[in-house]
Amino acid sequence: MAKEKVQSVPDVMLADTPMEEREQILRDSCDQIVEKFYTRKFGEDEKNEKRAEACNVAIQIGELNEELKNFTADIKGKLKPLQERQAAILDEVKAGGEQIKGDTFKFVFEEAGKVGFYDTNGHLVESRDMTREERQRTVFQAIRGTGTEG
Repeated sequence: MAKEKVQSVPDVMLADTPMEEREQILRDSCDQIVEKFYTRKFGEDEKNEKRAEACNVAIQIGELNEELKNFTADIKGKLKPLQERQAAILDEVKAGGEQIKGDTFKFVFEEAGKVGFYDTNGHLVESRDMTREERQRTVFQAIRGTGTEG
């Protein structure tokens, strides 16, 4: 992959590359593989499923709150896990995804002074300014910069 003059961190790395090839190319050409937590964005179907699940959980909570008047001790044990799940679902819906831990691929964009971390599908999950240590070129950066890779 020849190094292009990049002024910002792309949202999707290797967007024109088929999904089944993208992870291996990212793995082979990144500056460093870093396992970290990041938010995997939900697709529309997943968002709708989470919304429907949140509604179903909210309905269940309402029903249990009614029973709570008569059976306080028993119902409290059933209510707490549902409330915790609802809070987790709503947090995921607000964030537009879920926190997962997996390999990310770190790319340093010297011209932009930025570092981008990409998931196995080539999607940008985090970007930040370069650190002092990252301003020193790596072998992969030199190869991408000259376009002389194999």
